[in-house]
Amino acid sequence: MMPAAGTDTKSLTNAWKKTNEQELFNNLKIDYGFSQALARSLVQLMHEHIETNYGNLRGDLQVVYHAVSMQEPPGKSIDHLRLVPVALTISHPDDAAILSEQGVTGLRKHKLLRFANEAYDQGGLLIQEDLALLLTTSIRTIQRDMQEMRQQGIVVPTRGEIQDIGPTVSHKTKIIELYLKGYEYTEIEQRTRHTGESIKRYISGFTKVVLLSSQGYSIIQIRELTDSSEKVITEYLALYATYKEIGSDRLSQIASSSAVKFDSKKGGLGVSQ
Repeated sequence: MMPAAGTDTKSLTNAWKKTNEQELFNNLKIDYGFSQALARSLVQLMHEHIETNYGNLRGDLQVVYHAVSMQEPPGKSIDHLRLVPVALTISHPDDAAILSEQGVTGLRKHKLLRFANEAYDQGGLLIQEDLALLLTTSIRTIQRDMQEMRQQGIVVPTRGEIQDIGPTVSHKTKIIELYLKGYEYTEIEQRTRHTGESIKRYISGFTKVVLLSSQGYSIIQIRELTDSSEKVITEYLALYATYKEIGSDRLSQIASSSAVKFDSKKGGLGVSQ
């Protein structure tokens, strides 16, 4: 049962710990007597194996939802639109920090933006009715939230919004570009409504894509290794090419300090960090 938005962030954080990975971690310690360090290493190894080989499946604390295909032109009846399945993260540990800092309204906006971005990255577009249903609120509330974010310069990629402004780059690419331009984490958080931990994950993902590409891996192979969409990979590589040409201190730091290593064994599908 998903945790409801409230004010008790400690209880909410405890609820988010009840994941499949945490259960496996506890079983390895209790049932098999493994040390905490060994149990954590085994869980991470299994997680990487599952992500590499079964990354297209629904993740923990996610639901599969059907969004309108990004390829559908405007003007068609909803009954005749082609739909695509997308995995949406209903609950994430980052949400606890958002709830604590910004309250229930801030968490709703955060999740609204996450749902829309996740669908967009997977080739789908949500409509306002979808967001109202997913967030158990009214369409009027969704419209008000989107209007407030629009005034802050934050684009929520719904079907109506994309029809008005045209295709846009993914939220991950926007965040990476801000980082390459020299913005600090706190500034990026304020501009994008994403947490510092999310930003770190996106930078790590960007680094993996760039390093794999430099080693001669194709976009399809990179997609399998990183579980990123082809759209995001293409945007990352274009962003890398741009900032490599104009020069970026941050890009140099990423290339020189990265500890990401790629295991070429077993067909080159092992990625370790």
